Amino acid sequence: MVFIKMSNDALTYQFINNTTFVMGNRKNAGKTTFMNWALNQIRHVESPALATIGIDGESNDMIDGREKPLIHTVKGDAVVTSANMLKRSNGLFKVTKALPIKTPLGQLVIAQTIRDGNIELVGPEHNQQLEQVVSFLSDELGYKSIIIDGAASRITPIASIRKSSLYYLVNIDRKNLTKMVEQMQLISIYSKFIKAKDTEKPYVINGALTPSKLTDIPDNCSSILINDMSAIFLNYRQAQQLLKYLIIRVKNEISLKAFVVVLKDIKQEEFSKQLIKAGINTKIIYNPYVH
Repeated sequence: MVFIKMSNDALTYQFINNTTFVMGNRKNAGKTTFMNWALNQIRHVESPALATIGIDGESNDMIDGREKPLIHTVKGDAVVTSANMLKRSNGLFKVTKALPIKTPLGQLVIAQTIRDGNIELVGPEHNQQLEQVVSFLSDELGYKSIIIDGAASRITPIASIRKSSLYYLVNIDRKNLTKMVEQMQLISIYSKFIKAKDTEKPYVINGALTPSKLTDIPDNCSSILINDMSAIFLNYRQAQQLLKYLIIRVKNEISLKAFVVVLKDIKQEEFSKQLIKAGINTKIIYNPYVH
């Protein structure tokens, strides 16, 4: 485990020239607060693009219990949302591209912010659509620093975007402490899975790796191949048992930059001891908004 307290420059440049996904362990994990903070870091250098996966349904922010803060966009930003949401915003926008993607909240568009305001993001539901949106933002409009507000507990879309990375928010209280440490432990392990070497011939798991598929793995098998870490649907004990005798390889690697931890009724020292005991060696950022 590595606890990091970054300088202002480091906090800024971790997002530059990257497509960064912000995801969390549950709804109201504080993703929107982190996303607003990350967007401000990028704006020190250049204008960012901002998007989401699907329709953002979070209504409260678990960092302080208040209503969830709105996404704030400033002049020069590119936003992905629906035409209906642009009309409801108190900002002013120029539509750059109308996308052939319809949602319950209207047709998706890419717009550039002309006057600062708050905006509700609406995004594509499917990975292929998200890939097209990111490609247009980067290749056609020239936005190289993109922040995507990911749906709670959905890691799958990251594998569809080349050179993307993940910040995973965990909102932890005493009631969910044990469960969340186990979840962090598994995500940390899964994020380090690499592609198969040319000399390896792993057993291929098509689709999700579920408990029912464990019995299909040949007895003499030493490694298996899955699409990416999001394809694993095993609980903590099942995964730990499997990893004792099998190597897991992936078709698509996922870059986990850090866990962003927000603690409630638990002291940081106590939580750090839990992480050390669990052997978690992924970077930990404790509530970056205090920097």
